Amino acid sequence: MNANPIPAVPEAIRTEMARLTGAGLRLLPLGGGEDGKAPLLRRWADPGVTLSQILGPMFRNGSQVYGIRLEGLAVVDCDTDDPKLVEQLEARFGASPVHVKTPRGRHLYYRAGGAVPNLRSEGLQVDIKTGARSYVVGPLSVRPDGGIYTPLKGELGIDDLPPLKLSTVPSAPSVPILTGHRHVTLVREALQMVEYVDCAEELQANLKALRDNWCADPGAMPDAELCGIAAWVWQCRLENRVYAGRNSAFKVQRTVLDALKGLPNNADALALYVTLVDYHGHRPGKSFPLAFDAMREAGILSLSKPRLREARRTLERIGVLRLVGKHKAGSKRQTYALATLNSVINGASNVTPLANTASLTPSRKQGGGTTFTYDARFQTNKSEGRSNG
Repeated sequence: MNANPIPAVPEAIRTEMARLTGAGLRLLPLGGGEDGKAPLLRRWADPGVTLSQILGPMFRNGSQVYGIRLEGLAVVDCDTDDPKLVEQLEARFGASPVHVKTPRGRHLYYRAGGAVPNLRSEGLQVDIKTGARSYVVGPLSVRPDGGIYTPLKGELGIDDLPPLKLSTVPSAPSVPILTGHRHVTLVREALQMVEYVDCAEELQANLKALRDNWCADPGAMPDAELCGIAAWVWQCRLENRVYAGRNSAFKVQRTVLDALKGLPNNADALALYVTLVDYHGHRPGKSFPLAFDAMREAGILSLSKPRLREARRTLERIGVLRLVGKHKAGSKRQTYALATLNSVINGASNVTPLANTASLTPSRKQGGGTTFTYDARFQTNKSEGRSNG
Protein backbone atom coordinates (compact mmCIF):
# COMPACT_ATOMS: atom_id res chain seq x y z
CA MET A 1 0.00 0.00 0.00
CA ASN A 2 1.49 3.33 -1.03
CA ALA A 3 1.32 6.57 0.88
CA ASN A 4 -1.62 8.85 0.20
CA PRO A 5 -0.70 11.12 -2.73
CA ILE A 6 0.42 14.66 -1.84
CA PRO A 7 1.07 17.57 -4.21
CA ALA A 8 4.86 17.44 -3.80
CA VAL A 9 7.69 16.20 -1.63
CA PRO A 10 8.03 18.91 1.06
CA GLU A 11 10.83 21.38 0.43
CA ALA A 12 12.56 20.59 3.73
CA ILE A 13 12.88 16.91 2.74
CA ARG A 14 14.05 17.76 -0.80
CA THR A 15 16.66 20.16 0.58
CA GLU A 16 17.93 17.57 3.06
CA MET A 17 18.12 14.89 0.36
CA ALA A 18 20.07 17.22 -1.94
CA ARG A 19 22.46 18.08 0.90
CA LEU A 20 23.05 14.42 1.77
CA THR A 21 23.60 13.50 -1.88
CA GLY A 22 26.10 16.33 -2.18
CA ALA A 23 27.90 14.98 0.91
CA GLY A 24 28.41 11.67 -0.88
CA LEU A 25 25.67 9.59 0.73
CA ARG A 26 23.66 7.26 -1.47
CA LEU A 27 19.89 7.49 -1.13
CA LEU A 28 16.87 5.53 -2.39
CA PRO A 29 13.14 6.31 -2.65
CA LEU A 30 10.85 4.62 -0.14
CA GLY A 31 7.07 4.58 0.21
CA GLY A 32 5.92 1.01 -0.46
CA GLY A 33 4.32 -1.33 2.06
CA GLU A 34 1.96 -0.44 4.88
CA ASP A 35 4.71 1.35 6.83
CA GLY A 36 6.05 3.20 3.78
CA LYS A 37 9.56 1.74 4.22
CA ALA A 38 9.74 -0.51 1.14
CA PRO A 39 11.83 0.73 -1.84
CA LEU A 40 9.99 2.22 -4.82
CA LEU A 41 12.75 1.13 -7.22
CA ARG A 42 12.93 -2.51 -8.30
CA ARG A 43 16.74 -2.38 -8.65
CA TRP A 44 17.40 0.04 -5.84
CA ALA A 45 20.84 -1.39 -5.05
CA ASP A 46 22.23 -0.47 -8.49
CA PRO A 47 25.05 2.13 -8.42
CA GLY A 48 24.64 5.58 -9.91
CA VAL A 49 21.01 6.32 -8.98
CA THR A 50 20.62 10.08 -9.36
CA LEU A 51 18.67 12.44 -7.14
CA SER A 52 16.06 12.98 -9.86
CA GLN A 53 15.61 9.20 -10.17
CA ILE A 54 15.02 9.09 -6.41
CA LEU A 55 12.63 12.04 -6.24
CA GLY A 56 10.60 10.95 -9.29
CA PRO A 57 9.05 7.81 -7.71
CA MET A 58 8.44 9.74 -4.49
CA PHE A 59 6.47 12.43 -6.36
CA ARG A 60 4.49 9.81 -8.29
CA ASN A 61 3.60 7.86 -5.15
CA GLY A 62 3.03 10.83 -2.85
CA SER A 63 5.81 9.62 -0.58
CA GLN A 64 7.66 11.64 2.04
CA VAL A 65 10.02 8.77 2.94
CA TYR A 66 13.53 8.17 1.63
CA GLY A 67 16.29 5.80 2.64
CA ILE A 68 20.02 6.07 3.27
CA ARG A 69 22.04 3.18 1.90
CA LEU A 70 24.63 1.91 4.36
CA GLU A 71 27.63 1.23 2.14
CA GLY A 72 30.54 2.21 4.38
CA LEU A 73 28.14 3.12 7.19
CA ALA A 74 26.75 1.34 10.22
CA VAL A 75 23.59 2.28 12.12
CA VAL A 76 22.74 1.04 15.59
CA ASP A 77 18.94 0.78 15.32
CA CYS A 78 17.24 0.83 18.74
CA ASP A 79 13.60 -0.27 18.93
CA THR A 80 13.09 1.85 22.06
CA ASP A 81 14.24 5.38 22.88
CA ASP A 82 15.54 4.48 26.33
CA PRO A 83 18.34 6.84 27.46
CA LYS A 84 19.91 4.07 29.57
CA LEU A 85 20.00 1.74 26.57
CA VAL A 86 21.54 4.47 24.38
CA GLU A 87 24.17 5.15 27.07
CA GLN A 88 24.96 1.43 27.29
CA LEU A 89 25.34 1.14 23.51
CA GLU A 90 27.60 4.19 23.23
CA ALA A 91 29.77 2.88 26.06
CA ARG A 92 30.17 -0.31 24.07
CA PHE A 93 30.48 0.95 20.50
CA GLY A 94 31.74 4.50 21.01
CA ALA A 95 29.90 7.81 21.12
CA SER A 96 27.97 8.64 17.95
CA PRO A 97 27.88 12.32 16.90
CA VAL A 98 24.64 11.81 14.92
CA HIS A 99 21.39 10.66 16.54
CA VAL A 100 18.00 10.47 14.78
CA LYS A 101 14.80 9.79 16.71
CA THR A 102 12.59 7.21 14.95
CA PRO A 103 8.87 6.57 15.58
CA ARG A 104 9.84 3.71 17.92
CA GLY A 105 13.41 4.38 19.01
CA ARG A 106 16.66 5.89 17.79
CA HIS A 107 19.33 5.59 15.06
CA LEU A 108 23.01 6.02 16.02
CA TYR A 109 25.30 6.57 13.00
CA TYR A 110 28.89 5.29 12.62
CA ARG A 111 31.35 4.37 9.93
CA ALA A 112 31.36 0.64 9.22
CA GLY A 113 33.79 -1.25 11.40
CA GLY A 114 33.75 -4.87 10.22
CA ALA A 115 31.59 -7.82 11.31
CA VAL A 116 28.93 -6.88 13.85
CA PRO A 117 27.43 -8.87 16.74
CA ASN A 118 23.85 -10.12 16.87
CA LEU A 119 22.45 -8.02 19.72
CA ARG A 120 19.06 -9.75 19.56
CA SER A 121 20.75 -12.93 20.79
CA GLU A 122 21.90 -10.92 23.84
CA GLY A 123 18.32 -9.95 24.65
CA LEU A 124 18.65 -6.36 23.41
CA GLN A 125 15.98 -4.74 21.23
CA VAL A 126 18.69 -3.47 18.89
CA ASP A 127 19.92 -4.25 15.38
CA ILE A 128 23.14 -3.12 13.74
CA LYS A 129 22.52 -2.42 10.06
CA THR A 130 25.40 -2.10 7.63
CA GLY A 131 26.38 -2.93 4.06
CA ALA A 132 25.53 -1.85 0.51
CA ARG A 133 22.28 -3.81 0.50
CA SER A 134 21.06 -2.39 3.81
CA TYR A 135 19.40 0.94 4.45
CA VAL A 136 17.60 2.98 7.09
CA VAL A 137 14.93 5.67 6.76
CA GLY A 138 16.52 9.11 6.42
CA PRO A 139 16.13 12.16 8.68
CA LEU A 140 12.97 14.31 8.27
CA SER A 141 11.07 11.45 6.55
CA VAL A 142 7.36 11.20 7.39
CA ARG A 143 5.75 7.75 7.14
CA PRO A 144 2.13 7.23 6.00
CA ASP A 145 1.12 6.54 9.62
CA GLY A 146 2.53 9.94 10.68
CA GLY A 147 5.77 8.61 12.18
CA ILE A 148 8.59 11.17 11.82
CA TYR A 149 12.38 10.66 11.78
CA THR A 150 13.62 13.66 13.75
CA PRO A 151 17.30 14.71 14.00
CA LEU A 152 18.28 14.85 17.69
CA LYS A 153 22.01 15.37 17.63
CA GLY A 154 24.57 16.37 15.01
CA GLU A 155 24.10 16.56 11.27
CA LEU A 156 24.60 13.61 8.96
CA GLY A 157 27.04 14.38 6.16
CA ILE A 158 28.78 17.12 8.15
CA ASP A 159 29.84 15.60 11.46
CA ASP A 160 32.74 13.18 11.14
CA LEU A 161 31.50 9.69 12.00
CA PRO A 162 33.79 7.46 14.08
CA PRO A 163 34.12 3.77 13.19
CA LEU A 164 31.87 1.39 15.04
CA LYS A 165 34.06 0.20 17.92
CA LEU A 166 33.70 -3.53 18.58
CA SER A 167 36.38 -4.30 21.17
CA THR A 168 35.06 -2.72 24.39
CA VAL A 169 32.85 -5.68 25.32
CA PRO A 170 33.91 -9.27 24.64
CA SER A 171 31.60 -10.67 22.02
CA ALA A 172 30.56 -14.27 21.72
CA PRO A 173 33.42 -16.43 20.46
CA SER A 174 33.41 -17.69 16.91
CA VAL A 175 31.09 -20.68 16.81
CA PRO A 176 32.24 -23.44 14.48
CA ILE A 177 28.86 -24.69 13.26
CA LEU A 178 29.19 -28.26 12.12
CA THR A 179 28.34 -29.23 8.55
CA GLY A 180 24.66 -30.12 8.46
CA HIS A 181 23.87 -27.89 11.45
CA ARG A 182 24.82 -24.45 10.16
CA HIS A 183 21.86 -24.23 7.74
CA VAL A 184 19.35 -25.07 10.48
CA THR A 185 21.04 -22.63 12.88
CA LEU A 186 20.88 -19.74 10.39
CA VAL A 187 17.25 -20.52 9.54
CA ARG A 188 16.47 -20.29 13.26
CA GLU A 189 18.33 -16.97 13.51
CA ALA A 190 16.54 -15.64 10.42
CA LEU A 191 13.14 -16.47 11.89
CA GLN A 192 14.05 -14.50 15.02
CA MET A 193 15.30 -11.49 13.03
CA VAL A 194 12.71 -11.28 10.25
CA GLU A 195 10.25 -9.13 12.19
CA TYR A 196 12.92 -6.46 12.68
CA VAL A 197 14.29 -5.99 9.14
CA ASP A 198 12.82 -4.03 6.26
CA CYS A 199 13.40 -6.40 3.34
CA ALA A 200 14.78 -9.82 2.37
CA GLU A 201 18.05 -8.22 1.22
CA GLU A 202 18.65 -6.75 4.68
CA LEU A 203 17.92 -10.14 6.24
CA GLN A 204 20.43 -11.77 3.90
CA ALA A 205 23.09 -9.20 4.84
CA ASN A 206 22.53 -9.97 8.53
CA LEU A 207 22.83 -13.71 7.84
CA LYS A 208 26.06 -13.11 5.95
CA ALA A 209 27.51 -11.33 9.01
CA LEU A 210 26.47 -14.24 11.23
CA ARG A 211 27.96 -16.78 8.83
CA ASP A 212 31.28 -14.91 8.70
CA ASN A 213 31.30 -14.59 12.51
CA TRP A 214 30.16 -18.05 13.49
CA CYS A 215 31.20 -20.56 10.85
CA ALA A 216 34.60 -22.17 11.09
CA ASP A 217 34.73 -22.19 7.27
CA PRO A 218 32.46 -19.39 5.96
CA GLY A 219 33.46 -20.15 2.37
CA ALA A 220 31.75 -23.54 2.58
CA MET A 221 28.37 -21.80 2.88
CA PRO A 222 27.84 -19.78 -0.32
CA ASP A 223 25.88 -16.53 -0.57
CA ALA A 224 23.30 -18.33 -2.74
CA GLU A 225 22.37 -20.52 0.24
CA LEU A 226 21.92 -17.43 2.43
CA CYS A 227 19.79 -15.84 -0.30
CA GLY A 228 17.54 -18.91 -0.31
CA ILE A 229 17.14 -18.84 3.49
CA ALA A 230 16.36 -15.11 3.50
CA ALA A 231 13.84 -15.41 0.64
CA TRP A 232 11.99 -18.31 2.31
CA VAL A 233 11.85 -16.71 5.76
CA TRP A 234 10.75 -13.36 4.28
CA GLN A 235 7.93 -15.14 2.42
CA CYS A 236 6.91 -16.79 5.70
CA ARG A 237 6.66 -13.33 7.24
CA LEU A 238 4.54 -12.02 4.35
CA GLU A 239 2.18 -15.01 4.70
CA ASN A 240 1.96 -14.72 8.51
CA ARG A 241 3.62 -18.12 8.98
CA VAL A 242 6.28 -17.06 11.49
CA TYR A 243 5.26 -18.68 14.76
CA ALA A 244 5.81 -16.41 17.74
CA GLY A 245 4.60 -18.51 20.65
CA ARG A 246 1.29 -17.31 22.05
CA ASN A 247 1.76 -14.02 20.20
CA SER A 248 0.65 -15.63 16.93
CA ALA A 249 -2.47 -16.34 14.90
CA PHE A 250 -4.23 -19.47 13.66
CA LYS A 251 -6.94 -19.96 11.05
CA VAL A 252 -10.64 -20.42 11.71
CA GLN A 253 -12.55 -21.45 8.59
CA ARG A 254 -15.40 -19.13 7.66
CA THR A 255 -17.46 -22.12 6.53
CA VAL A 256 -17.55 -23.25 10.16
CA LEU A 257 -18.92 -19.88 11.22
CA ASP A 258 -21.53 -20.11 8.44
CA ALA A 259 -22.58 -23.58 9.58
CA LEU A 260 -23.07 -22.36 13.15
CA LYS A 261 -25.18 -19.34 12.23
CA GLY A 262 -28.71 -19.57 13.55
CA LEU A 263 -28.12 -22.69 15.64
CA PRO A 264 -29.11 -22.65 19.33
CA ASN A 265 -26.22 -22.22 21.76
CA ASN A 266 -23.87 -21.55 18.84
CA ALA A 267 -21.67 -19.34 21.05
CA ASP A 268 -20.75 -22.36 23.21
CA ALA A 269 -20.02 -24.46 20.13
CA LEU A 270 -17.85 -21.71 18.67
CA ALA A 271 -15.91 -21.35 21.93
CA LEU A 272 -15.23 -25.09 22.01
CA TYR A 273 -14.29 -25.18 18.33
CA VAL A 274 -11.80 -22.29 18.60
CA THR A 275 -10.23 -23.93 21.65
CA LEU A 276 -9.83 -27.25 19.81
CA VAL A 277 -8.30 -25.55 16.77
CA ASP A 278 -5.87 -23.71 19.07
CA TYR A 279 -4.71 -26.90 20.77
CA HIS A 280 -4.99 -29.46 17.95
CA GLY A 281 -5.50 -27.67 14.62
CA HIS A 282 -1.77 -27.48 13.79
CA ARG A 283 -1.71 -31.30 13.31
CA PRO A 284 -4.37 -32.32 10.75
CA GLY A 285 -6.05 -35.60 11.61
CA LYS A 286 -4.74 -35.66 15.18
CA SER A 287 -7.05 -37.55 17.55
CA PHE A 288 -7.65 -36.41 21.10
CA PRO A 289 -9.98 -37.13 24.03
CA LEU A 290 -12.42 -34.52 25.33
CA ALA A 291 -11.94 -34.52 29.10
CA PHE A 292 -14.29 -31.73 30.15
CA ASP A 293 -13.46 -32.02 33.86
CA ALA A 294 -9.76 -31.51 33.14
CA MET A 295 -10.49 -28.61 30.78
CA ARG A 296 -12.56 -26.87 33.44
CA GLU A 297 -9.94 -27.45 36.16
CA ALA A 298 -7.20 -26.07 33.91
CA GLY A 299 -9.28 -22.96 33.19
CA ILE A 300 -9.31 -23.64 29.44
CA LEU A 301 -13.10 -23.28 29.30
CA SER A 302 -15.42 -22.35 32.17
CA LEU A 303 -18.64 -23.69 30.63
CA SER A 304 -20.61 -26.29 32.61
CA LYS A 305 -20.29 -29.91 31.57
CA PRO A 306 -23.86 -30.06 30.14
CA ARG A 307 -23.12 -27.00 27.99
CA LEU A 308 -19.81 -28.47 26.84
CA ARG A 309 -21.52 -31.75 25.92
CA GLU A 310 -24.16 -29.88 23.93
CA ALA A 311 -21.43 -27.83 22.21
CA ARG A 312 -19.65 -31.06 21.28
CA ARG A 313 -22.87 -32.52 19.84
CA THR A 314 -23.41 -29.34 17.80
CA LEU A 315 -19.92 -29.58 16.32
CA GLU A 316 -20.54 -33.24 15.49
CA ARG A 317 -23.88 -32.43 13.84
CA ILE A 318 -22.41 -29.84 11.47
CA GLY A 319 -19.49 -32.12 10.62
CA VAL A 320 -16.67 -30.14 12.23
CA LEU A 321 -15.87 -32.77 14.86
CA ARG A 322 -15.98 -36.53 14.35
CA LEU A 323 -15.67 -39.53 16.63
CA VAL A 324 -12.63 -41.63 15.70
CA GLY A 325 -12.22 -43.93 18.70
CA LYS A 326 -14.93 -45.49 20.85
CA HIS A 327 -14.89 -45.68 24.62
CA LYS A 328 -13.58 -48.88 26.19
CA ALA A 329 -14.39 -49.28 29.88
CA GLY A 330 -11.36 -48.97 32.13
CA SER A 331 -8.78 -48.62 29.35
CA LYS A 332 -9.72 -46.13 26.65
CA ARG A 333 -11.61 -42.86 26.33
CA GLN A 334 -13.58 -41.74 23.33
CA THR A 335 -11.34 -39.82 20.94
CA TYR A 336 -12.22 -37.17 18.39
CA ALA A 337 -10.62 -35.38 15.46
CA LEU A 338 -11.28 -32.08 13.74
CA ALA A 339 -12.93 -32.52 10.34
CA THR A 340 -11.36 -31.66 7.00
CA LEU A 341 -12.53 -28.69 4.97
CA ASN A 342 -14.61 -30.81 2.60
CA SER A 343 -16.54 -32.26 5.51
CA VAL A 344 -17.30 -28.77 6.75
CA ILE A 345 -18.54 -27.67 3.31
CA ASN A 346 -20.91 -30.62 3.06
CA GLY A 347 -22.57 -29.74 6.36
CA ALA A 348 -22.57 -25.95 6.10
CA SER A 349 -25.96 -24.25 6.04
CA ASN A 350 -25.16 -22.06 3.05
CA VAL A 351 -24.13 -24.88 0.71
CA THR A 352 -26.47 -27.11 -1.28
CA PRO A 353 -24.82 -30.29 -2.64
CA LEU A 354 -25.41 -31.10 -6.29
CA ALA A 355 -28.53 -33.12 -7.00
CA ASN A 356 -28.16 -36.92 -7.07
CA THR A 357 -24.76 -36.85 -5.40
CA ALA A 358 -23.74 -38.02 -1.98
CA SER A 359 -20.82 -35.62 -1.72
CA LEU A 360 -19.35 -32.61 -3.44
CA THR A 361 -18.13 -34.67 -6.41
CA PRO A 362 -17.99 -32.24 -9.35
CA SER A 363 -20.22 -32.82 -12.36
CA ARG A 364 -18.64 -32.77 -15.80
CA LYS A 365 -20.01 -30.78 -18.69
CA GLN A 366 -19.06 -30.78 -22.33
CA GLY A 367 -15.88 -28.81 -22.87
CA GLY A 368 -14.10 -29.98 -19.72
CA GLY A 369 -15.73 -27.55 -17.27
CA THR A 370 -16.70 -28.37 -13.69
CA THR A 371 -19.81 -26.83 -12.15
CA PHE A 372 -20.60 -26.32 -8.44
CA THR A 373 -23.88 -24.82 -7.24
CA TYR A 374 -24.02 -22.88 -3.97
CA ASP A 375 -27.06 -21.82 -1.99
CA ALA A 376 -26.32 -18.13 -1.56
CA ARG A 377 -28.95 -17.58 1.11
CA PHE A 378 -27.08 -14.57 2.39
CA GLN A 379 -27.25 -13.02 -1.09
CA THR A 380 -30.15 -12.12 -3.36
CA ASN A 381 -29.77 -14.74 -6.09
CA LYS A 382 -28.31 -18.17 -6.64
CA SER A 383 -25.04 -18.16 -8.52
CA GLU A 384 -23.22 -20.77 -10.49
CA GLY A 385 -19.44 -20.83 -10.41
CA ARG A 386 -17.49 -22.47 -13.22
CA SER A 387 -13.89 -23.62 -13.21
CA ASN A 388 -11.82 -25.36 -15.82
CA GLY A 389 -11.09 -28.97 -15.06
